[in-house]
Amino acid sequence: MSGSSPGALKKTTGIVMESRILPEGDAFLRLLPEEGEVGSFRVKGIKKSKTRPIAAVEPGSLTVLDYYFTQGRETFNVKEIGLIRRFDKAKTGYSGTVLVSYLVELVSSFLTEGGSHPMEYKLLLGALKELDEDGYKPVFLPFFKLKLLYVGGFLSKEIECASCGKNLSEIEACSLDETHFEIVCGDCGNPKPDKYGLVLFVQDCLALRYRDLKDKKISLELLKEADSLSNRALKPLLGKRLKSEPMLYESLGENLG
Repeated sequence: MSGSSPGALKKTTGIVMESRILPEGDAFLRLLPEEGEVGSFRVKGIKKSKTRPIAAVEPGSLTVLDYYFTQGRETFNVKEIGLIRRFDKAKTGYSGTVLVSYLVELVSSFLTEGGSHPMEYKLLLGALKELDEDGYKPVFLPFFKLKLLYVGGFLSKEIECASCGKNLSEIEACSLDETHFEIVCGDCGNPKPDKYGLVLFVQDCLALRYRDLKDKKISLELLKEADSLSNRALKPLLGKRLKSEPMLYESLGENLG
């Protein structure tokens, strides 16, 4: 209706998860905010704008928006948009660009509809900062994906034998049921193959910070095994294959980079 209010003006900061630029220059984006629910926004004329940075609508960018909020609308119109950080170093080269695209697509597919996701936002922001400041290391991918499963409530820091209840620190060998992520210690069953090293690495990823693990000497075979384990655990939660996944592993090569 002519003359109707555009809605209450609000501000939000978040990471761009998806974006699409129309031929006429408008951009549609999906934003994972620091606070509040994931939202969809329309930025008019950004492709032709001299004051609005086009990088602000690029997936993986940290962006601030002033937008008009109207109850019941699925997409909100943006008044002003600003780029806080593009993570240029993280996106350097083909491999860097593909890795950032993969992380953003992974988290975007992982998020449940409705509700807020502050832990996923914090995890993704921390990962982008780490890549931007210190680069990629082979431990990065399994660590990130296991942490994502943890913040989503699918893994627990407390890992115990499903039969006797012994803590992982009390046992020397164990088998692993990947479907329910349960272990059975060597005293309660025959751990063949023994997955103690893999389970210990998983527990370290859940309990420690990335900076505590990134410079440790961890065998490449163990990292690849943990990465495959996390991929299998994530697959039913995502509901689809990520478009960036084959490109990512092709760019990283057999050694995860």
